[in-house]
Amino acid sequence: MKSNNTLLLLMPLVIMAFMNSCNFTQSDQEEEKRVVKLNYTDWTESVAITMLASAVLEEKMGYKVELKLTDVESVYSELANRQADFFADAWLPHTHEEYFKKHEGAIDSIGTIFRNPQTGLVVPGYSPLKSITDLKGTTLNIIGIDEGAGIMASTREAIAHYGLSNQLISSSDDQMTFQMVDSIRRRKEVVVTGWEPHWIFSRHEVRFLEDPDQIFPKGEHIYAVGNKASMEEHPHATELFRRMQLTDRQFNSLIDQVKMATDPLNGIHQWMEQNKYIVNKWVKDLQPERLKVM
Repeated sequence: MKSNNTLLLLMPLVIMAFMNSCNFTQSDQEEEKRVVKLNYTDWTESVAITMLASAVLEEKMGYKVELKLTDVESVYSELANRQADFFADAWLPHTHEEYFKKHEGAIDSIGTIFRNPQTGLVVPGYSPLKSITDLKGTTLNIIGIDEGAGIMASTREAIAHYGLSNQLISSSDDQMTFQMVDSIRRRKEVVVTGWEPHWIFSRHEVRFLEDPDQIFPKGEHIYAVGNKASMEEHPHATELFRRMQLTDRQFNSLIDQVKMATDPLNGIHQWMEQNKYIVNKWVKDLQPERLKVM
């Protein structure tokens, strides 16, 4: 009888140990699911918004984030193949239309990060050029970015449409902005493929050339997009991207702080500190219990 009583007394401890073991396994599985993969491109706004999202996901929401820098075509193909989960710099419905439509069975838009960005050809403020048509008969090269970017396709279309003989040079965001800044310092003529938001508009007097026939797309936005399966698997991360909306002032200050900081992450943290209220609204009710307690 005594031994039976002992067994009864021990039974709750055995059950508790079993439940703790199950909870540990479940916790491990949940933790594994809290790894998200973000792809981004080497464009100023893409770096800034992706690093911000990564910092919020890791520091405020308890995720582990894996970042991958690649070209825009690979961003979409890797999203579709589940090699990546999210991309926060999709220019739609025009600039990235080709890539999005190719994979729309596997990819979906989540939310609008920024409204009404602009693309086109950009010159220094002192340039006598006013319109893209003014390039006709000049020998100026147009300094572009990576070959597969949507703005490069629009520029090739503009060259053909306006009957220009100017050569489009493929480079990178950094090389393009270096050419612009170097030319401004020497007060030389230069034409680049440009877009806003971009830090160069806050640091230098530059402007878009008029586009009389509107070859460069209008009326598009920057979206967060994701693999459809990833969106179901990571509902909290998906909700964060749905809530992340930036005004002109917020986005320009973010880009500027990332660009000017010695360590880009320091720029991200400065921006988060200055915009605590906004970040807290983004992550409200999306944080794991252990982070809420901390």
